[in-house]
Amino acid sequence: MGRKFLLRVIGLTLAFAFFGSSAFAQFRLRVEDTTTGVGVVITDQGAGDLNPAVGAVTFSGAITNFTVNVTTGVSKPLIGGAGDVGQIDLNSVNVAATGGGTLRITLEDTSYVGPLGPLTVVGTVGGTLTAPTGSTILIQSWANGANAVPALGADQPVGPIGAIGGIPAGSTPVWTPPGVQFGPGAFSSTASNTFDNGAVNTFSLFAQVVITFTGAGSVSFDENQQVLVPEPTSLLLLGTGLAGLGLLKRRKAQKNQTPQA
Repeated sequence: MGRKFLLRVIGLTLAFAFFGSSAFAQFRLRVEDTTTGVGVVITDQGAGDLNPAVGAVTFSGAITNFTVNVTTGVSKPLIGGAGDVGQIDLNSVNVAATGGGTLRITLEDTSYVGPLGPLTVVGTVGGTLTAPTGSTILIQSWANGANAVPALGADQPVGPIGAIGGIPAGSTPVWTPPGVQFGPGAFSSTASNTFDNGAVNTFSLFAQVVITFTGAGSVSFDENQQVLVPEPTSLLLLGTGLAGLGLLKRRKAQKNQTPQA
């Protein structure tokens, strides 16, 4: 009995070490012109990544009539610290369009490690869209407690690109679906939501930005997701509540054991 239990513990430990390790994480960027079906897919440290740092993906180039400069898509281990258990950031993105069309940018990473139970994911975005009337930018972010992300396809240079995978089941959106949308001008927004980190304590984060131009224009923005650690006050209240229940149970037991006169 004891040996079986020990083997089970060892098996679970090895499984976590394999699936929860950041070595198996997939930090990836996909940028595509959804009108023409031309795009690029880059994995951190893979072909096409202009940034040598681990946890940073950079693409700069032309996709049809768009000139795209994703200065840096950033993830662990470069960002994230004492106040959170995971961050992903579309940092200083700049896009210029010579005409109408729609560009979609997707950034994703897996195998963030956090405590079990409910966690809070916070999304922030800010920037400026300079474009004709009718142009828009739509932003959405998700957290997935099952560590799942959309299938972006194989890494490739700019060229014809296949369909992107759907949003995985169980993904929690930060903004009310389909996301927060803005027209021309300066914009900013912050939102948050709660998701369940599941039973293996690893989760994924991904963001998607869809920019539609009705004519020549440009946009620059930064979009960030941050998963916060549980607040100490919340943990203190939980501990106090459990202690109170224990004290009440002991008093009830002592009362039941009091000899009757």
